[in-house]
Amino acid sequence: MTAASLLKSPAQNGLQPVDLSRHLGGIAELIELCFRAELDASGRGLIREMQLLSRAGPALRVLQVMFMGQQPWSMGYVWVESGRVVGTVSTQRATPRSSTWLVANVAVHPDHRRRGIALAMMRATLDLIRGQGGREAILQVDDDNLAAAGLYRNLGFARVTTRTTWVRSSHAAPPAFLATGHDIRPRRPNEWAEQFALATLVRPEGLSWGRPLRPDDFRPGTIRRLDHLLSGRSEEHWVLSDRVRGLVGSLTLQFNTADGDRLDLLVHPQYTGQLERPLLVRGLRRLGRRPWSARVEYNADDEGASQVLTELSFQRRRSLRWMRSPLRP
Repeated sequence: MTAASLLKSPAQNGLQPVDLSRHLGGIAELIELCFRAELDASGRGLIREMQLLSRAGPALRVLQVMFMGQQPWSMGYVWVESGRVVGTVSTQRATPRSSTWLVANVAVHPDHRRRGIALAMMRATLDLIRGQGGREAILQVDDDNLAAAGLYRNLGFARVTTRTTWVRSSHAAPPAFLATGHDIRPRRPNEWAEQFALATLVRPEGLSWGRPLRPDDFRPGTIRRLDHLLSGRSEEHWVLSDRVRGLVGSLTLQFNTADGDRLDLLVHPQYTGQLERPLLVRGLRRLGRRPWSARVEYNADDEGASQVLTELSFQRRRSLRWMRSPLRP
């Protein structure tokens, strides 16, 4: 049976395309139930926003068309039982014109699991992506959720990497000054291309999930400065280089993001285990005492970096497996 044959009319139970004017409140409730323990500040804020918008009812569809265009995560499927959303999956393009699509918010109510609901929703979602010209789908899953990872493997997804989020409390004092033989300095404006090349070598899958590496994320310019001015965010780039390989390490500090301060650490493979500590110490001393936490994502299987992060008062929060599936037309 194909995924399309499972589609029901709005009045019936089963698989249905997402209709935000009818389903948004139920989706918010289900995501909060299934992911409550993992939601960070931005996630909780998104749930509250969804719940608020759901009260607009049928007017939401009109507002969406008139003022907002297609909302992020407005495509996908739900599974309905007795008028209640008990399953959901969302999808959107990675970037406006990308052939890569993101799949997220895959959730089934605990009372309705092991009935094939997630499989049916995922098959329908992949059909939807193909119909929109998508050539690749990517998603995240908790690294210890073996059942979900197995489902995705059976649908053609393969592991790309596993990233662990580490969080440092706002109460932690900045580390003591670390004297090293490394010359850690602010990045020069003309070094952005070298930093981008280092990121391409070390993190080809991207610095954050669902956001492919882009030169504009490293290139200084008026648009980037204007974006920071309007959002209240700012950033600094600190680098190390040697005479042979050029730029071999960098730390980007992003101040005032939705989840506090973010650190993006890049170390050339030839310098693994040598540069993580001095770069992080420099970054944390630059941050100083802040009223919110700092976070960094790093490869989950890098034990050396894990030890350094632990010693610098970071706590391991969540490990997510990034998975990708090529899609045939």
